[in-house]
Amino acid sequence: MNDERTPLMILEDIVDDTASHISDYTKSAGDFTRNRKLNAATTIKVTLNMEGQSLNTEMIHAFPDMDIRMTASAYEQQKAKLTPELFIHLLNMYNNTLYKRNLYNGKYELYATDGSDFNLPYQSKSKYACKIPTGRPRNDGEPLKPFSQLHGNILFNITDRIFQDIVIQTKSQADERTAAIEMYKRLNPKHPYIVMMDRGYDGFNMIEHCNRLNGNGYYVIRTKVGDGGIKEIANLPDKECDVDMEFMVTTSNRYYIKNKDTENIHLINAPKNIHKKYLSPNTRYQRWDFKQFEKIKCRVVKFQINEPESGKQVWEVLITNLNRFEFPAKKMKELYHIRWDIETSFRELKYALGAVQFHSRKDDFVEMELIAHLIMFNVVSRTINAVSVPQSVQKKYKYVLSFKDAVTIVRKYFRLHAHEPPDRIYAELLGYTRPVVSGRADKRNMKPKSAVWFVYRVA
Repeated sequence: MNDERTPLMILEDIVDDTASHISDYTKSAGDFTRNRKLNAATTIKVTLNMEGQSLNTEMIHAFPDMDIRMTASAYEQQKAKLTPELFIHLLNMYNNTLYKRNLYNGKYELYATDGSDFNLPYQSKSKYACKIPTGRPRNDGEPLKPFSQLHGNILFNITDRIFQDIVIQTKSQADERTAAIEMYKRLNPKHPYIVMMDRGYDGFNMIEHCNRLNGNGYYVIRTKVGDGGIKEIANLPDKECDVDMEFMVTTSNRYYIKNKDTENIHLINAPKNIHKKYLSPNTRYQRWDFKQFEKIKCRVVKFQINEPESGKQVWEVLITNLNRFEFPAKKMKELYHIRWDIETSFRELKYALGAVQFHSRKDDFVEMELIAHLIMFNVVSRTINAVSVPQSVQKKYKYVLSFKDAVTIVRKYFRLHAHEPPDRIYAELLGYTRPVVSGRADKRNMKPKSAVWFVYRVA
């Protein structure tokens, strides 16, 4: 099925259609029934186009004509009638309109799962409020420093560069494996697909869930090489390996104690019935969704990721169910390197689209804005994919469209010219390109960052 509309036209049509039955996504059946200047469709579009500036500045940009400009207060009152489920609906509907898919090796859709933290202005009554030790008492004698932080578990389509799904959790109770399983159950691609996960997602429960993906589903999970990992994998020699492994897993503590010396067996501490009323805070229970005894099969690939002449050996291990003849060790190394694009997408989401600066401390409003940023990321990405960048043999590098500049241009057209002919926006995008320089490697610089408060927004 072909769709001649631009990505912006598609989004605007979905918003208008959703606004026609907005009562499905409002907190009260009577919301948006009165005829107001700031109707449901306009409220949604303003929220989708939010940047990282002050709310008054956002209103000036959204309504250039002063005669019809809405106040920040009027906008907040209208937005308060909406629910975050509305934006989940828009995300799903928009993704369902992508008919022509980019495929890896002409066959596979690639997906990556990861989590990212979003800092919010502190609100003591927020479900995202957290407390952590600071190492020294505060001036008021309180030994803990409060803050608010949201954890977004995100499923990213690498081949099409779009955000496919999200599960929002509180930072204090974040469970990335459970969120990943939930998103995989909702995933229903039309082509064979591969889901990729970094360390932290490995575990027998996750491996078995991935083994039971539908017939066209495959997975790649990076796991620990040495101490703390699965003992059979930790015992692999320091050389390239590509082996099939089988693990016997049980949740029966009695059987494990009785047979652990004679059988190679793993215990999952996931009792069905917990009789103790009070549990030690050090007791750790694991999620297990299968039978009391289970055999888990997978393929394990170990390879060196640094140059042999560098002296120090650095190894990586991947767990997968991909066919070794189609995906030998060299191909697995290349495939997993592609997973890094989800990290790049998080940077673009936060700093090109402004997902580090929210316009409210209310939980619902923050969730709406975050999902709205995912939608606009997809709009920008799909718009970029529709443009062919001319290449020159005289130039050293290949050139692509600048994502950051594309965000500014797409937002301008969505605000003012959503139904302009596509040639106009595509021509403007071609004025902003950047070279692709491959092979660069910088050490990841991890620094703590706090929320940007409302009084410190850019002009």
